Order: sequence, then C-alpha cells, then structure tokens
Amino acid sequence: MGKLTLKQAESLVKEGVLDNDTFNQMQTDGLISQGRGATRRYVKTEDGTWVSPMLYFAGLNGAKYSKGMLKLKSEVNKVIEKHTKKEKK
Repeated sequence: MGKLTLKQAESLVKEGVLDNDTFNQMQTDGLISQGRGATRRYVKTEDGTWVSPMLYFAGLNGAKYSKGMLKLKSEVNKVIEKHTKKEKK
C-alpha cells in the first residue's frame, strides 16, 4: 500500500473522511509521508540572502516518528509559517 501525502491526509480530515484520531494513528504507522515535498518557506538574512529554515531529526536512521516528534514538528512548522514567506520576494 502506498502512502498519502501530508496534504492529501489533511484534506481528508478537512472533508470529514478521516477523524483526527485516525489521522494521528496513520502518521504513527507511517502511512502518511512526512512532507518532504512541502512548499519551502523563506526568510531574508541581514545581507539580503534568502534562506529556508527547516527542522530535521539527526540520527533517525529510518525509525518512525513518535507522537512527541510529530507534535514538535507541527508546532515548529506553525512558527516557521508565521515568520516566513512562500516565495523569495
């Protein structure tokens, strides 16, 4: 069985096809991709260079994300979205 993208799974929750508990269980079971193809966000440095902040877990070596890791990633992504732009402008 293939994985759903994060965007697809979130859309199913929004449409009422999946509830939050099922969504969380699917993430825990590795049935939802971790969003590697997500839209990059950018912030400008002091000298005008555009950079893209990101969170990763060093040493994961193929292990599954825990609920705590998923929660942390979600919280960090909210902060990144708040302080960055979708495009380099």
